[in-house]
Amino acid sequence: MALFGLQTTLKAPFPGVRYEPATGKVLARTEAWDYLSPELQEKALLLPAWDFLHENGHIWAKHIVEETDTTQTFFLLPAEGHYEVIQKLERVEAEARFLREQLHAFVQNVPLPLFVVEASGDLDKARVLFANPLLLELLKLPLKRLYEGLTLRDIFGEAAAPLQLLHQAAQQRKPVQETIERPAERGSYWWILQAFPFQSTNLSGIMVGIVDVTKEKEQERQLAEAYAELQVQSEELRQSQEALYAAYEELHKAKEEAEARRKELEDSLIAAQRYQRTLLFRSRDLFAVWGYDRAAVVARSHTYVGGDFLVVRSGPSHLYVGIGDATGHGSSGALLAVTVQGLLHQALLELASPSELHIALEVAQRALFEVLEVEPGKDLSNDGAEVALVALPLQSPERVYVATAGREVVLLLPDGTLIESQQGRRGLGWSAPGQTPAPFSTEELPYVAGATLFLFSDGVTDQLNAEGKRIGRKRFLEWLKESHTAGPEPRDKTRFLLKHWHDWKGEETPQTDDIVLIALQL
Repeated sequence: MALFGLQTTLKAPFPGVRYEPATGKVLARTEAWDYLSPELQEKALLLPAWDFLHENGHIWAKHIVEETDTTQTFFLLPAEGHYEVIQKLERVEAEARFLREQLHAFVQNVPLPLFVVEASGDLDKARVLFANPLLLELLKLPLKRLYEGLTLRDIFGEAAAPLQLLHQAAQQRKPVQETIERPAERGSYWWILQAFPFQSTNLSGIMVGIVDVTKEKEQERQLAEAYAELQVQSEELRQSQEALYAAYEELHKAKEEAEARRKELEDSLIAAQRYQRTLLFRSRDLFAVWGYDRAAVVARSHTYVGGDFLVVRSGPSHLYVGIGDATGHGSSGALLAVTVQGLLHQALLELASPSELHIALEVAQRALFEVLEVEPGKDLSNDGAEVALVALPLQSPERVYVATAGREVVLLLPDGTLIESQQGRRGLGWSAPGQTPAPFSTEELPYVAGATLFLFSDGVTDQLNAEGKRIGRKRFLEWLKESHTAGPEPRDKTRFLLKHWHDWKGEETPQTDDIVLIALQL
């Protein structure tokens, strides 16, 4: 017999009701239901089964006990404890997600091959949680394997010693180190492995660093064989031992840094900002080759880390300089920026001639499509980076080569005339179904003594003021034209531009986006 079937009211300690959801008509109710206000009754009828009802400091849960095609019967039961448990679970889940994100950012920025494996369960079948690109470079695996997932077999092959090392670290709960041999098709690799187990409330695992000492092992073998005949090689053996000791010291230092970050994860964003300065905003090579008084660089992230980056590569006859603006902000933008920056460095390293500067963009784009798993012309992709590259002659002044993908290059002549150059309108990685990506091209600009080249990201022109208005490209080009009166050196011009930029932004308005600005005097 249905609940409330014989009477329209039921004496029960909790509010309850049987009603028709289609019409809202109440067919039966408990006496406790009548004590609820009409507004609260209406909220209870419309309340989803998974939600909570709040009233005068009390929390109710809707418990449906019977439901037909035309009627529904439910009670309102006290749920203060259940609600608190759900809130606690949500806080724990958010904390665990934050810890995983910070650990992932740290692993990506450590300057040696590194990965993290979960420590629970059977280590022989454990998953690799995080790995950095340096590990893939060591294993000679494509970059997309980071996204497909790695196993311990991918890293160590059939070698048993590494698994024993991980078991030892998990059981003793302290760092352990061992030099292991990894068999391969052509000979063997020798690695120094150091495993650092870590444990927090919501996250546990083992961090493993690798130092490749294959060359040192080979040197050691050769020195041992030739020692009887060539006493002079003893010095080389000593140097090899010092290099091995230095590698151990570097790994030991990395262990101390990892332990400090495990205890102070809240400082990881500041550490990430320092890595961005080292990796993405590295300008030391530019000043070393082009001259400190002939170049000026302004690089500021919107948050602690961002997606803007510099590219500097010195060739036999030309200096290659570029800027990039990767999609997104924060750690995701920084990770994509590091990826694109590395692809551009490699493409420029293999470039045959500066007059083929656009080929570097094409090579980097093909590699980026592979990383993003995008088939150009078939898949939709808005991820990637806007890039501008220039090739500056290091010997006789001839001409300046320019190739762009979404960003532009502006040449300011000594008389204030501007020459703008922008060939590729789309950034690297852009793809749309049915549209073949347009080819890139290289443009030649005149080499005019005293002229200044400007490369800048859209964060400069997108800055908002107190009224919410953008600087805009047109206004910024006017500032560029006026900067020829600020002084002869690039820093005079960047100070002039930054003053206008700050005046536009004001003290109260926050920075809108990452910004990069480079000025190069010819």
